Amino acid sequence: MSEKNDLTSYQKAWQIQVPGLRLVEFTSDHSSFAVYDKDSELRLFNHSGKELWHRKTGYDLVSIALSDTLEVLGVDSDKHSVLFGQEGATLWRKRPFPAVMGRISASGEIFSFVTTDPAIIGTDRSLRVKWAYRNLMKRPSDLAISSGGECVAFPCADDRGEGLGAVNQSGRPLDAFMGLDRIVSISLSSDGNVALALSVRGHIFCMNLQRGSGIWKGAFGSDLVGVSYASKSGESLAYSAGGQLVKLDHNGLPVWEHYMPDRLLKACITDDGSAIFYATERGEIGMLGQNLGQTSNCLVFKETIAKAVSATVKSSFMKVWNIDLVGCAEQQSRVYTWKGQDGVEYCLVWDGGEKLFCINDLGEEVWNYRLSGTRVNDLAVSSEADMAIVVTSSGVIGFDLSGCEIFKFFGQFKRAHLFADAAMVLLDSLGKCKYYLSSDHFSHQVDIDARITSFSVVCDKLLLRSEKALFLLNSEGNVEKQIEFENTISCCNLSSNGEFVLFGDNAGQVIIYNLELEVIFSYQLGGLISLVEYNREFETLFVAGEDEDVIVLNRRRGEMFKVSLTGRPALMTAHEAGVLVGTDLDQLGLISTEGQILARYTSPHKLKKMLPCHRKMSMIVLADEALTCIAAVTSSATGKGTE
Repeated sequence: MSEKNDLTSYQKAWQIQVPGLRLVEFTSDHSSFAVYDKDSELRLFNHSGKELWHRKTGYDLVSIALSDTLEVLGVDSDKHSVLFGQEGATLWRKRPFPAVMGRISASGEIFSFVTTDPAIIGTDRSLRVKWAYRNLMKRPSDLAISSGGECVAFPCADDRGEGLGAVNQSGRPLDAFMGLDRIVSISLSSDGNVALALSVRGHIFCMNLQRGSGIWKGAFGSDLVGVSYASKSGESLAYSAGGQLVKLDHNGLPVWEHYMPDRLLKACITDDGSAIFYATERGEIGMLGQNLGQTSNCLVFKETIAKAVSATVKSSFMKVWNIDLVGCAEQQSRVYTWKGQDGVEYCLVWDGGEKLFCINDLGEEVWNYRLSGTRVNDLAVSSEADMAIVVTSSGVIGFDLSGCEIFKFFGQFKRAHLFADAAMVLLDSLGKCKYYLSSDHFSHQVDIDARITSFSVVCDKLLLRSEKALFLLNSEGNVEKQIEFENTISCCNLSSNGEFVLFGDNAGQVIIYNLELEVIFSYQLGGLISLVEYNREFETLFVAGEDEDVIVLNRRRGEMFKVSLTGRPALMTAHEAGVLVGTDLDQLGLISTEGQILARYTSPHKLKKMLPCHRKMSMIVLADEALTCIAAVTSSATGKGTE
C-alpha cells in the first residue's frame, strides 16, 4: 500500500529544536505551546513552531501550565506560584501555600495546585483559595483540570488501595475509582466528564467521572509514562519514555503504533485525533499530522559560524594499507565490502582489468580469479548464503566465498543483490527487476511499472528506487511498501551505520527514514540534494548539494554550519568525529559535527568511491588506480583518540 493512502498513519509536519529543554506544555486547543529551558528562559510558540516571545524568568521553575488565553502558570523550586501574561510579563509571584505543581484551566480563570501537605487547592486568578481537598494519604504525582475548571482529577489512595479521585468546581468530591493501582498520568476531556488514567503497570482506564462508571480498560505495558485524551473523537494516545507512541480508538483498541528515535518528554493528541504533538528529552518538539501526504517540515536551525579547532586537538590521515589496481577511465574498478561469519571484514574487488580478488581487513589477498575479455558492472555478496555474484557485460558468474566458481549464465544486467537464502534480484538494462529463487530458477519479474534506477540493501530487504518512488522489496521478491514523491529523487542510500535510510530530492527536501520507511526527521533546504550522511552518535546530518558547501545540521544543538572544501562534495561516509568527505578535485576532508574542518588530504589518484570500514576511524577508498584503507585519526593533547 502506498503510504499516501494509509489513513491511520501520521507523518511529521514540522519540528523545532529547543536546546536544554526542561518543561513543555500545550494549550488545550493545541494552538500554542510554552517551553522552559535550563537557562531559566520561558518561550511561547504558535501551532507551527514559530516563536512568539521569550523572556528570562529569573526563577527555577519545576512546573508550568498554559491556558488557551496564552497565560503561563508556573511553580518554582521555592514553592511560589508565578503567573506570566500573554506577552511574557510577570503578573504576580505569590506563596499563600507551598505549591509543588500547578494547573490552569483553558479559560484561564481557575487554578489548581498540589501542595506539600499534601492537599489539592482550587483558586481564582488572584490566587484566592476557593476550596481545598485534604483527604490524601500521599502527594499526587499528577493533576488535571478541565477547560472551564468544572472538574479536577488526581491520583489518590485510601484503605481500599490506590486509584483516581476528582472534585467539582466547588471542591465537592465525586465518586472515586479505587483499587486501580498507582496512577502516574491523567488526562481529562474538555468538559471534565471523561478521565483517562494510566497506572504504573501500564494499565489504562477510561472513566465517566460524572456517572461514576467505567468506559473501558486495557493493558499496554509497564513502559508507558503518559496518556492524552481526544475529547471530540474519543480516541486516546499513550506514550513511553523510550519513544513508543500508541493510538487507541474510542473502545481502547490500538489502531496505530510508532517508535520515535529519541526518548520522549511529553506527547499529546488533538481533540479530533488528527495530530500528535511531542517533545523529546534532547529538545526536539514537533507535530505528527494525519493524511499529510509528503511531509512539509518547518524545522528551523540557527546558522552558526564554526569555532576554531582547539589547539589540543590533532587530526591527520594515515594509510593503513594500499593495493594498486589496473583501472582506467573507461572501466571503473568495483569493490564490495561485507563482514564474514568469522567477524572479519572482507572486500571483493575487480581491478578494472582481468583480476577479481578477495582481501581481508589487513589488505591480504584471500583468493583471486581471472576474468578475461569482459567488464564488471556490479558485485554482490551474502555471507549467510556463502555466495558472491559478479555481474559482467555478458552475464552473471557465481562464486562461493572460497573463490570457486559455482554457476554462470548469460544476460544483460546492470545491478545485483543476494538475499540470505541465495535468492537474487537482477536489474536489467530496461530498469526491470528479475527475481531468482536460485541461479537456475527464475521466479518472476517484480511487479513495478516504473523504471528502477538503483537499489540499496536495507537489513534483510532491498530498497528499490525509481525516478519518483521508493519500493521496499522482501526476500520473496514482493513489494512490502511503496512511497511516492512529487519531486525527482536525487539521492537515496543507507546510512553508514546501517540503521537509517537517507533521502534527498531535486527540490532540497532531506528525509531520514527508519528501516521500515517511517519518517524520523525531515528538513527543507534549497536546490538539488546530491549526498546525505547521518552521524547517529552526535545526531548530526551532513548534506551536500549543487554548490561546494557541506551543510552540517546538528540536531542536538539546533545549529547549522556551512563548510567548504576544495572542490564539490562527491563522496561521503560517517566517522566517529563527524563525517568524511571526498570532493571532485580528489580532496578528502574530515568535518566535525560542529562544522570544523579537522583534517584535509589530497589523493594522488582520482577518487571513485568511499565506503565505511569496521576498523576504528577508517574508511575504504576506491580510486582509479588504487584501493586504500585510510584512517582519519583524531586525538587530544593527552593522546586520547576519538571514542
